[in-house]
Amino acid sequence: MTHIFLYIYMALTVACTMASPLPVDNKRVPSDYLDLTKKYAPEPPTTHNVILGLVFTDPDDDSSIELHNIGLDLYGTMVPKTALNFFQYADTKGDLHPSENQSHRDLDMILPNGAIESVYFPPHPVEETSGLASLFQENFGLTHDRPGRVSMANDDAGSKYMIWTSGMSYEGDNVVFGQITSGLRGLMDRVAKVKTDENGKPDQPITIVYISVSENNLPNPKKAHEQYLQSLQDYQNGDLSKGVSLKTYLYHDNERDLEDVKYNQLHHPLPRIVLGISALMACYVVAKYRKRIFSRSSSKIISIRED
Repeated sequence: MTHIFLYIYMALTVACTMASPLPVDNKRVPSDYLDLTKKYAPEPPTTHNVILGLVFTDPDDDSSIELHNIGLDLYGTMVPKTALNFFQYADTKGDLHPSENQSHRDLDMILPNGAIESVYFPPHPVEETSGLASLFQENFGLTHDRPGRVSMANDDAGSKYMIWTSGMSYEGDNVVFGQITSGLRGLMDRVAKVKTDENGKPDQPITIVYISVSENNLPNPKKAHEQYLQSLQDYQNGDLSKGVSLKTYLYHDNERDLEDVKYNQLHHPLPRIVLGISALMACYVVAKYRKRIFSRSSSKIISIRED
Protein backbone atom coordinates (compact mmCIF):
# COMPACT_ATOMS: atom_id res chain seq x y z
CA MET A 1 0.00 0.00 0.00
CA THR A 2 2.89 2.34 0.80
CA HIS A 3 4.24 1.83 -2.69
CA ILE A 4 0.93 2.87 -4.23
CA PHE A 5 0.96 6.24 -2.44
CA LEU A 6 4.59 6.73 -3.40
CA TYR A 7 3.79 6.14 -7.07
CA ILE A 8 0.79 8.50 -6.87
CA TYR A 9 2.94 11.21 -5.29
CA MET A 10 5.58 10.84 -7.99
CA ALA A 11 2.94 10.99 -10.74
CA LEU A 12 1.37 14.14 -9.28
CA THR A 13 4.78 15.78 -9.06
CA VAL A 14 5.51 15.03 -12.71
CA ALA A 15 2.07 16.24 -13.83
CA CYS A 16 2.36 19.50 -11.89
CA THR A 17 5.82 20.12 -13.30
CA MET A 18 4.58 19.63 -16.85
CA ALA A 19 1.57 21.89 -16.26
CA SER A 20 3.66 24.74 -14.85
CA PRO A 21 4.96 27.29 -17.35
CA LEU A 22 8.68 27.49 -17.84
CA PRO A 23 10.43 30.45 -16.19
CA VAL A 24 10.74 33.42 -18.53
CA ASP A 25 12.86 36.54 -18.37
CA ASN A 26 10.12 39.13 -17.80
CA LYS A 27 12.30 41.87 -19.27
CA ARG A 28 12.10 40.32 -22.74
CA VAL A 29 8.95 38.25 -22.37
CA PRO A 30 7.50 37.03 -25.70
CA SER A 31 3.84 37.61 -26.46
CA ASP A 32 3.04 33.88 -26.22
CA TYR A 33 3.55 34.02 -22.47
CA LEU A 34 0.97 36.75 -21.88
CA ASP A 35 -2.28 35.83 -20.17
CA LEU A 36 -4.90 36.85 -22.73
CA THR A 37 -7.71 36.24 -20.23
CA LYS A 38 -6.38 38.75 -17.72
CA LYS A 39 -8.41 41.93 -17.39
CA TYR A 40 -6.78 45.33 -16.95
CA ALA A 41 -8.32 48.63 -15.93
CA PRO A 42 -10.33 50.30 -18.74
CA GLU A 43 -8.64 52.83 -21.01
CA PRO A 44 -9.45 56.54 -20.99
CA PRO A 45 -11.07 58.15 -24.05
CA THR A 46 -8.83 58.21 -27.12
CA THR A 47 -8.25 61.76 -28.31
CA HIS A 48 -5.52 61.14 -30.91
CA ASN A 49 -4.20 58.27 -33.01
CA VAL A 50 -0.63 57.86 -34.26
CA ILE A 51 0.75 55.18 -36.58
CA LEU A 52 4.50 54.58 -36.71
CA GLY A 53 6.25 52.53 -39.37
CA LEU A 54 9.43 51.01 -37.93
CA VAL A 55 12.33 49.65 -39.96
CA PHE A 56 14.85 47.47 -38.12
CA THR A 57 17.34 44.68 -38.64
CA ASP A 58 16.02 41.14 -38.32
CA PRO A 59 17.12 39.87 -34.86
CA ASP A 60 17.88 36.46 -36.42
CA ASP A 61 19.50 37.62 -39.66
CA ASP A 62 21.70 40.73 -39.83
CA SER A 63 21.36 40.87 -43.61
CA SER A 64 17.56 41.15 -43.54
CA ILE A 65 15.50 44.29 -42.88
CA GLU A 66 11.95 44.25 -41.52
CA LEU A 67 9.10 46.78 -41.54
CA HIS A 68 6.56 46.79 -38.74
CA ASN A 69 3.67 49.18 -38.11
CA ILE A 70 2.38 50.03 -34.65
CA GLY A 71 -0.66 52.07 -33.73
CA LEU A 72 -0.86 54.29 -30.64
CA ASP A 73 -3.95 55.63 -28.90
CA LEU A 74 -3.31 58.85 -26.98
CA TYR A 75 -5.28 59.75 -23.87
CA GLY A 76 -5.68 63.51 -23.94
CA THR A 77 -8.43 63.71 -21.32
CA MET A 78 -6.11 62.02 -18.83
CA VAL A 79 -2.82 63.79 -19.58
CA PRO A 80 -3.62 66.56 -22.07
CA LYS A 81 -0.27 68.35 -22.17
CA THR A 82 1.83 65.20 -22.60
CA ALA A 83 -0.52 63.70 -25.20
CA LEU A 84 -0.68 66.94 -27.20
CA ASN A 85 3.09 67.36 -26.94
CA PHE A 86 3.67 63.94 -28.49
CA PHE A 87 0.93 64.39 -31.07
CA GLN A 88 2.40 67.69 -32.28
CA TYR A 89 5.89 66.20 -32.33
CA ALA A 90 4.66 63.24 -34.42
CA ASP A 91 2.70 65.56 -36.70
CA THR A 92 5.82 67.65 -37.36
CA LYS A 93 8.04 64.63 -37.98
CA GLY A 94 5.43 63.11 -40.24
CA ASP A 95 5.84 66.04 -42.61
CA LEU A 96 9.59 65.52 -42.96
CA HIS A 97 11.16 63.98 -46.02
CA PRO A 98 12.75 60.61 -45.12
CA SER A 99 16.24 62.07 -45.64
CA GLU A 100 15.67 65.03 -43.31
CA ASN A 101 16.60 64.86 -39.63
CA GLN A 102 16.65 61.08 -39.78
CA SER A 103 18.35 60.85 -36.38
CA HIS A 104 15.29 62.43 -34.78
CA ARG A 105 13.21 59.50 -36.02
CA ASP A 106 15.29 56.79 -34.37
CA LEU A 107 14.41 54.63 -31.39
CA ASP A 108 17.69 54.91 -29.58
CA MET A 109 17.83 52.29 -26.82
CA ILE A 110 16.39 48.94 -25.77
CA LEU A 111 16.62 49.04 -21.99
CA PRO A 112 16.93 46.08 -19.58
CA ASN A 113 13.60 47.03 -17.96
CA GLY A 114 11.76 46.19 -21.16
CA ALA A 115 11.44 49.67 -22.63
CA ILE A 116 12.29 50.90 -26.13
CA GLU A 117 13.48 54.47 -25.80
CA SER A 118 13.46 57.30 -28.32
CA VAL A 119 16.09 59.94 -28.86
CA TYR A 120 15.65 63.29 -27.16
CA PHE A 121 13.58 65.92 -28.91
CA PRO A 122 12.74 69.50 -27.94
CA PRO A 123 9.33 69.84 -26.28
CA HIS A 124 6.65 71.53 -28.36
CA PRO A 125 4.47 74.30 -26.96
CA VAL A 126 1.04 72.80 -26.43
CA GLU A 127 -1.56 74.31 -28.72
CA GLU A 128 -4.93 74.20 -27.02
CA THR A 129 -6.82 73.72 -30.27
CA SER A 130 -9.19 71.25 -28.65
CA GLY A 131 -9.31 72.88 -25.26
CA LEU A 132 -8.03 69.71 -23.60
CA ALA A 133 -5.05 71.32 -21.88
CA SER A 134 -7.27 73.86 -20.14
CA LEU A 135 -10.13 71.47 -19.41
CA PHE A 136 -8.10 68.67 -17.78
CA GLN A 137 -5.18 68.55 -15.36
CA GLU A 138 -2.01 66.49 -15.85
CA ASN A 139 -1.67 63.54 -13.46
CA PHE A 140 -0.02 60.15 -12.88
CA GLY A 141 -3.26 58.17 -12.85
CA LEU A 142 -2.10 55.81 -15.62
CA THR A 143 0.70 53.40 -14.75
CA HIS A 144 3.00 50.95 -16.53
CA ASP A 145 0.76 48.03 -15.63
CA ARG A 146 0.65 46.32 -19.04
CA PRO A 147 2.79 45.77 -22.13
CA GLY A 148 2.42 48.46 -24.77
CA ARG A 149 2.25 51.46 -22.47
CA VAL A 150 3.81 54.63 -23.89
CA SER A 151 5.19 57.22 -21.50
CA MET A 152 7.13 60.46 -21.62
CA ALA A 153 10.21 61.50 -19.67
CA ASN A 154 11.48 65.06 -19.38
CA ASP A 155 14.76 66.47 -18.14
CA ASP A 156 17.27 69.19 -18.98
CA ALA A 157 18.16 67.48 -22.28
CA GLY A 158 14.58 67.65 -23.53
CA SER A 159 11.84 65.04 -23.89
CA LYS A 160 11.88 61.40 -24.90
CA TYR A 161 9.19 58.77 -25.00
CA MET A 162 9.41 55.10 -24.02
CA ILE A 163 7.42 52.13 -25.27
CA TRP A 164 7.09 49.34 -22.72
CA THR A 165 7.30 45.77 -24.00
CA SER A 166 6.86 43.81 -20.78
CA GLY A 167 4.52 43.68 -17.84
CA MET A 168 7.15 44.86 -15.38
CA SER A 169 5.78 47.40 -12.96
CA TYR A 170 7.51 50.76 -12.98
CA GLU A 171 6.73 53.79 -10.91
CA GLY A 172 8.73 56.87 -11.69
CA ASP A 173 8.56 60.32 -13.17
CA ASN A 174 7.42 59.11 -16.59
CA VAL A 175 3.92 60.19 -17.56
CA VAL A 176 1.91 57.42 -19.25
CA PHE A 177 -0.03 59.03 -22.09
CA GLY A 178 -0.89 56.24 -24.51
CA GLN A 179 -1.10 52.58 -25.40
CA ILE A 180 0.02 50.44 -28.35
CA THR A 181 -3.32 49.16 -29.63
CA SER A 182 -2.14 47.45 -32.82
CA GLY A 183 1.11 45.70 -33.70
CA LEU A 184 2.01 44.91 -30.09
CA ARG A 185 2.87 41.31 -30.90
CA GLY A 186 5.53 42.20 -33.47
CA LEU A 187 6.86 44.92 -31.19
CA MET A 188 7.42 42.43 -28.36
CA ASP A 189 8.62 39.48 -30.43
CA ARG A 190 10.70 41.24 -33.08
CA VAL A 191 11.55 44.89 -32.43
CA ALA A 192 12.36 44.43 -28.72
CA LYS A 193 14.80 41.62 -29.60
CA VAL A 194 16.96 43.60 -32.00
CA LYS A 195 20.64 43.02 -31.23
CA THR A 196 22.23 45.67 -29.06
CA ASP A 197 25.56 46.46 -27.46
CA GLU A 198 26.12 46.09 -23.72
CA ASN A 199 24.53 49.50 -23.13
CA GLY A 200 21.34 48.66 -24.98
CA LYS A 201 22.06 50.66 -28.12
CA PRO A 202 20.89 48.79 -31.26
CA ASP A 203 23.69 47.58 -33.53
CA GLN A 204 21.67 49.00 -36.43
CA PRO A 205 19.20 51.91 -36.02
CA ILE A 206 15.51 51.28 -35.39
CA THR A 207 14.16 54.01 -37.64
CA ILE A 208 10.69 55.51 -37.91
CA VAL A 209 10.20 55.80 -41.66
CA TYR A 210 6.51 56.58 -41.64
CA ILE A 211 4.25 58.62 -39.33
CA SER A 212 0.52 59.16 -39.69
CA VAL A 213 -1.52 61.18 -37.19
CA SER A 214 -5.21 61.85 -36.71
CA GLU A 215 -7.30 63.64 -34.11
CA ASN A 216 -10.40 62.08 -32.60
CA ASN A 217 -12.70 65.03 -32.02
CA LEU A 218 -14.82 63.95 -29.07
CA PRO A 219 -18.21 65.69 -29.06
CA ASN A 220 -18.09 66.08 -25.30
CA PRO A 221 -14.63 65.27 -23.84
CA LYS A 222 -15.72 65.99 -20.28
CA LYS A 223 -18.68 63.61 -20.45
CA ALA A 224 -16.53 60.92 -22.10
CA HIS A 225 -13.98 61.26 -19.31
CA GLU A 226 -16.67 61.05 -16.63
CA GLN A 227 -17.96 57.84 -18.21
CA TYR A 228 -14.42 56.47 -18.14
CA LEU A 229 -14.06 57.33 -14.45
CA GLN A 230 -17.32 55.52 -13.72
CA SER A 231 -16.14 52.44 -15.63
CA LEU A 232 -12.84 52.59 -13.74
CA GLN A 233 -14.66 52.73 -10.42
CA ASP A 234 -16.87 49.79 -11.39
CA TYR A 235 -13.77 47.81 -12.38
CA GLN A 236 -12.04 48.61 -9.10
CA ASN A 237 -15.19 47.47 -7.26
CA GLY A 238 -14.96 44.07 -8.94
CA ASP A 239 -16.84 44.44 -12.22
CA LEU A 240 -14.26 42.87 -14.55
CA SER A 241 -16.58 43.29 -17.54
CA LYS A 242 -15.48 46.92 -17.59
CA GLY A 243 -11.84 45.89 -18.01
CA VAL A 244 -9.85 45.26 -21.18
CA SER A 245 -7.58 42.40 -22.27
CA LEU A 246 -4.42 42.41 -24.36
CA LYS A 247 -5.89 40.15 -27.05
CA THR A 248 -7.13 43.02 -29.21
CA TYR A 249 -3.75 44.75 -28.96
CA LEU A 250 -1.77 41.70 -30.01
CA TYR A 251 -3.59 40.52 -33.10
CA HIS A 252 -5.16 42.03 -36.17
CA ASP A 253 -8.80 41.15 -36.79
CA ASN A 254 -8.05 38.81 -39.71
CA GLU A 255 -5.53 36.84 -37.62
CA ARG A 256 -7.43 36.61 -34.37
CA ASP A 257 -9.63 33.57 -35.07
CA LEU A 258 -6.67 31.46 -36.18
CA GLU A 259 -4.53 32.58 -33.27
CA ASP A 260 -7.35 31.84 -30.82
CA VAL A 261 -7.44 28.26 -32.06
CA LYS A 262 -3.67 27.92 -31.70
CA TYR A 263 -3.73 29.49 -28.26
CA ASN A 264 -6.50 27.21 -27.01
CA GLN A 265 -4.73 24.15 -28.36
CA LEU A 266 -1.49 25.08 -26.62
CA HIS A 267 -2.89 26.41 -23.34
CA HIS A 268 -6.16 24.58 -22.70
CA PRO A 269 -5.89 22.68 -19.37
CA LEU A 270 -7.80 19.57 -20.54
CA PRO A 271 -4.81 17.84 -22.22
CA ARG A 272 -2.73 18.35 -19.09
CA ILE A 273 -5.52 16.98 -16.87
CA VAL A 274 -5.89 13.91 -19.08
CA LEU A 275 -2.12 13.44 -19.02
CA GLY A 276 -2.07 13.62 -15.22
CA ILE A 277 -4.92 11.09 -14.86
CA SER A 278 -3.24 8.76 -17.34
CA ALA A 279 -0.01 8.94 -15.36
CA LEU A 280 -1.89 8.09 -12.14
CA MET A 281 -3.63 5.13 -13.76
CA ALA A 282 -0.36 3.85 -15.15
CA CYS A 283 1.28 4.06 -11.72
CA TYR A 284 -1.68 2.26 -10.15
CA VAL A 285 -1.50 -0.59 -12.66
CA VAL A 286 2.26 -0.92 -12.16
CA ALA A 287 1.86 -0.93 -8.38
CA LYS A 288 -0.97 -3.49 -8.37
CA TYR A 289 0.52 -5.91 -10.86
CA ARG A 290 4.21 -5.26 -10.27
CA LYS A 291 4.93 -8.88 -9.35
CA ARG A 292 3.47 -10.13 -12.59
CA ILE A 293 5.06 -7.40 -14.67
CA PHE A 294 8.53 -7.65 -13.23
CA SER A 295 8.63 -11.40 -12.54
CA ARG A 296 9.99 -13.82 -15.10
CA SER A 297 7.58 -15.02 -17.72
CA SER A 298 7.87 -18.54 -16.34
CA SER A 299 9.05 -19.93 -13.05
CA LYS A 300 10.06 -23.20 -14.72
CA ILE A 301 13.55 -23.25 -16.16
CA ILE A 302 14.19 -25.84 -18.75
CA SER A 303 17.76 -26.65 -19.54
CA ILE A 304 18.69 -28.51 -22.64
CA ARG A 305 22.14 -30.02 -22.67
CA GLU A 306 23.64 -32.37 -25.13
CA ASP A 307 25.99 -35.04 -23.75
